[in-house]
Amino acid sequence: MKVGHLIRAERIKQDMKQLVLAKGICTPSYLSKIERNLIFPSEDIVVLLFNRLGIDPSKLQKNDQQIEIDFEKMLEATYKEVITNRDENFTKQKLEYLEQHSPLFENQSLYYSYLLILLRFRINLGTNLHERKKEIEDLEALSKDFNPRQMYLYTINKAIYHYYTESRNKSIEYFEDVLLLVEDLPLETWEKAELNYMVGVVYTADSRIFTTIDYIRSALDYFRENFSMKRVLDCYILIGITRKKREQFPEALESYLKAMQICDEFNLHDEKGIVYHNIGSLYGTMGNSEDAILYYKKSIKYRTEKDSPFISILCLVTEYSKINNHQFVNDWCDKGLTLISQLKNNNFTSYYHHFMFFKSLHSEQGLSDKIIEEAIEYFKLIEDYQYVHKYSIALAEWYYNNRKYKLSSIYYQEANRYGYLYRKIKRWEDL
Repeated sequence: MKVGHLIRAERIKQDMKQLVLAKGICTPSYLSKIERNLIFPSEDIVVLLFNRLGIDPSKLQKNDQQIEIDFEKMLEATYKEVITNRDENFTKQKLEYLEQHSPLFENQSLYYSYLLILLRFRINLGTNLHERKKEIEDLEALSKDFNPRQMYLYTINKAIYHYYTESRNKSIEYFEDVLLLVEDLPLETWEKAELNYMVGVVYTADSRIFTTIDYIRSALDYFRENFSMKRVLDCYILIGITRKKREQFPEALESYLKAMQICDEFNLHDEKGIVYHNIGSLYGTMGNSEDAILYYKKSIKYRTEKDSPFISILCLVTEYSKINNHQFVNDWCDKGLTLISQLKNNNFTSYYHHFMFFKSLHSEQGLSDKIIEEAIEYFKLIEDYQYVHKYSIALAEWYYNNRKYKLSSIYYQEANRYGYLYRKIKRWEDL
């Protein structure tokens, strides 16, 4: 039986050495040949190895070509449904179905596709990301046997994982690897549109404005033609963000208002939170804190845990900080910190450091060295150099205003260094 890939994948998942698995069943060298599908073991040995790994032998499909064809069609159709629907409950439902109906195929390629698609669904749900890291590492050991499509699925999984874990530079690196892979891999139009949109998102976050627009407009054309109005709305929001970054404020507002019009015309009221947030961000960038605060508060009313109210709360805190309203800064920081403690989700660690920083800055005692240094070290760890730069400046100015000139100089230098990293330049001449 051709089961080496199944045994190897499960052994790696359990962090089990070949020596441990083989003990009393076969030699480690024989097991190595089994795992590489160089030899096909007897049914007795397969059962013993499966039992040690906790694999149910009854799930093994023995080269039934029709079952494989049907399962592959179902798997690809489910993948398309989940990725295009972008609905958390729907994703959970389909993931649970696939986990419960998980036949073990002698077809190595089909089994690897199954693992990669399950991983994509789990990453999209954004939960237990430390477990997703382990899955990615396990699949790395199998990746030399991936076909081009599986390598595409694997690489895009890594790109999205790093985006969700706020490792922006690594996310961009993997998305650019994906773009190279698809040059020789014909994707269906829906999948190409989804990829273009995701690239637009990460490039926007990295301020690659001119490159971003082409990707977004390509995605927008497909979504509009296929009447995917939620996705059309997403594209208008992203276009608005790029216009704002280019200081084309009237054009940005026009894009956001188009998004709001879609919300009203197609009953997408749950999406109003993100539209209000971006209008608030636009007014904040224009220096209009009063209107920015108004729209951030509207956004928070529409946001849920799924839609993450933290970004709007943080922006609200930032606007109150700009106008030195200490009481409201502390009030909203407390609301954010309380919500973090209730949700107990490690994905919100960044917000914890943001809220602690602003709460400390606007406290009676003033900025705490310990709190801001912990924040700076955290953002170094996740390679978010924008906030290392920002908070190093804040600490340098705090030290300067308190006549601690030597410490101020050290952190101005630190801010300068990470400002270069954030902007991806090496020398001041490149500014």
